[in-house]
Amino acid sequence: MDSVIPQKRPLDSTTPTPAHTYLTRAKTEVSEQGTPITKTSNATVNKFAPVIAYRTIDFEPDARFSNIDDIPLNTRRGFQYAPCAPSSLLPVLKFASTDAPPYRAALNVFDRSAATELLDDFSAVTTRDGWVSARANVGIREGNVYLEFIVKQSDSSRHVRLGLTRREASIEAPVGYDGYGYGLRDIHGNTVHLSRPREFEGLQEGFHAGDVIGLLVELPIEDKLQDVVREQIAIRYRQHSFFEKLDYIPTKEMDHYLNPVTVFGEKAVRDTNRWKPETLKGSKVTVYKNGKLAGIAFEDLYSFLPPNSELKTGHPESKFLNNGTLGYYPTISVFRGGVAELNAGPEFVNKPEDLPPNTQSIQEVYESHIADDIVWDIIDEIEAESISDPTFESFI
Repeated sequence: MDSVIPQKRPLDSTTPTPAHTYLTRAKTEVSEQGTPITKTSNATVNKFAPVIAYRTIDFEPDARFSNIDDIPLNTRRGFQYAPCAPSSLLPVLKFASTDAPPYRAALNVFDRSAATELLDDFSAVTTRDGWVSARANVGIREGNVYLEFIVKQSDSSRHVRLGLTRREASIEAPVGYDGYGYGLRDIHGNTVHLSRPREFEGLQEGFHAGDVIGLLVELPIEDKLQDVVREQIAIRYRQHSFFEKLDYIPTKEMDHYLNPVTVFGEKAVRDTNRWKPETLKGSKVTVYKNGKLAGIAFEDLYSFLPPNSELKTGHPESKFLNNGTLGYYPTISVFRGGVAELNAGPEFVNKPEDLPPNTQSIQEVYESHIADDIVWDIIDEIEAESISDPTFESFI
């Protein structure tokens, strides 16, 4: 007896195909098999329309931006790097601090996320990834300092944040993510600190490509800033010499301040007795948009002076030292194609007319920092000679 193989469809095309019945909550619809079901009878489908939107990676990257990967980055938490060069004037230390291209205030090629790409003169930054940051090569420690950020690319899918961060702030997150930074969002112009956005009336329209955001940073004069103790060693990395020194790391108190929850066993309790960081009384950050006053965005910034900052060290007696790198650094954060530029001055695009008369540009701060490095190199050499030569003190 021949076996019969059941068929899902009739072998004979002349055999009528039974109709499929589709049950819905609203009603029962019947259609012939093979007939597509549409929600509306007059629906129009454009078969040529794309089903996906553009993304930044679909386009060729700007050839002027590149990722320099033959240098050590400060992404190694707890360490920071700077260029150095051999010096016959320092017979004991043998290496001295040196300047590096572009030989002016700019974004720091060492102090940025590995996912960032810098313009050839290190003035602008972008990325193809999510939120990452790049800091300037000089920080603001005291006095009145003005700088500009020029927004090059920012829209509904590409974003930038602008602001100031301390050494402890993560460069793998946007400025304002933690308590070590103060940022401005391009969307709605919100201020951001401790990951908490707040409405900023002066920037309610936000900022976009072509806008110039100016920051006037006012910090009090501190005598403690002169007490600098540097501990650094010269290293070789890919045939180049660099200074490696300890960096400042986030403290448990500040981490808890960001997430104020005390955990007892498996139960988390909101901490009502919150520790509060010390502030720099009278400090403030005033914002300008295209040369016009937007208002004061931040006041009484958190103090960066020890013991409010801690070095990564195994020696408790040395973790509260000032190694000369403390301060607030101009910082740009970018997201998937966002681009922004740091204008360090002294020539500005939209310099406000109401700046205090003693205001410096970030470029002038950079030049003072280079001079300080020379002085500290000499002091370090004298100290090193006094240790290596027992008779040194008899003729100084």
